[in-house]
Formats: sequence, structure tokens, C-alpha cells
Amino acid sequence: MKWRVVVELAGADGGVQSHEISVGGCATIDHSAETLRLTLAEGKKTLGGLQRHLVQAQTEEHCRNRRRSSRCRAQRPLKDMRRRRLTSLFGVVEVRAPRFGPCRCGVASRRTITPAAEIIPDRCTAEYERTLADGRLAAVPPRPVTARRVPTARGRPGSRDDPSTDDGRRRQTGTRRRSTANVESVERSWVDRARH
Repeated sequence: MKWRVVVELAGADGGVQSHEISVGGCATIDHSAETLRLTLAEGKKTLGGLQRHLVQAQTEEHCRNRRRSSRCRAQRPLKDMRRRRLTSLFGVVEVRAPRFGPCRCGVASRRTITPAAEIIPDRCTAEYERTLADGRLAAVPPRPVTARRVPTARGRPGSRDDPSTDDGRRRQTGTRRRSTANVESVERSWVDRARH
């Protein structure tokens, strides 16, 4: 048995485009529990192909709509054409990302716009980010439970004089420096008096 997955995309103008996503099949005539399935690799390839065609079509449609000026309805001039990548759970999709110069009327926008960057700001899908975050959280061992810090004579935890904070350490160091400097100056004065 052979199978073929095809997607048809209908645009706003009524035009229909057909794209073949994946083809597969089984060479054996006898079926068993091992052959009655769609492998994970085949499923991922099929969903990746479907996503590639959908994302490319949606991005092109958005760019086509944003090229028209909202004020005078004229087309903005094409500045250049770049590529933008979108990473998802099903793979990486590369789309064309045109940049449009400012509209000639100059009222709607006086800057270059990149419509693909508006809809793909993070270059990855939200599901992909969540999966990465969940994986990172699972990989990080839990923090050990530590004893609660007891207030010191210098100050309560979190206060300006707390030695565990940067500010508190600077204050202690400054105090030590001043006291050391005072001791040295007193010693010098005694040495000077003894000489005379």
C-alpha cells in the first residue's frame, strides 16, 4: 500500500495551490502489528512539511498586505529581500522576508518595515520555547535547602550593614581600611615623638 499527503492552500483571491507534503508506503502485503503504524520520523516529516507550506503561505500573505500603504493604498517600494528562519518542534522553516521602504506619500510611515519580523519576532514558536524551558527546568537539580540566615551583630539580613551583601562588604572593608589607617597614623606619631 502507498499513501500520499497533499495540502491545498486557498488564497484570499480564490486561487488554489496544491503541495505534496510526503509520500510513503509499505512494501509488504502481509500486515502485522509492527507494520500497522506511522513511524515517528514519518509523522514528524509530514507535520514539518505541512508547517513549512502553511508558514510560507501565511508569511507571504501578511507581507503582501503590509506592502500597501494604509493611507494612500499605494505599494511601498521593495528595499531588499532577506531570509528569516522559524524554529518549531517540527523543524526549521525558512521564509522570504522582504523589507519595504517608506511609502511615497510619507504620511503612514517614514521608515523601512519588515513584515515578516512583525509576525516572527522571536524566530521560534511559543511551543518550542515552552518545551525548551521545561527541558531546562527538568535538567536543573533542585536547590538545596539551606538554614535561614541568623541576623549578625552588624545588621539584619538584607540591611545596609549586612556583610553578605555587596554594600555591606564594602562598608566593612571601608571600616577596616579606616581603622587600619588610624592605627598606622597613631603608630607613626608615636615613632616620630620617640625620635625627637
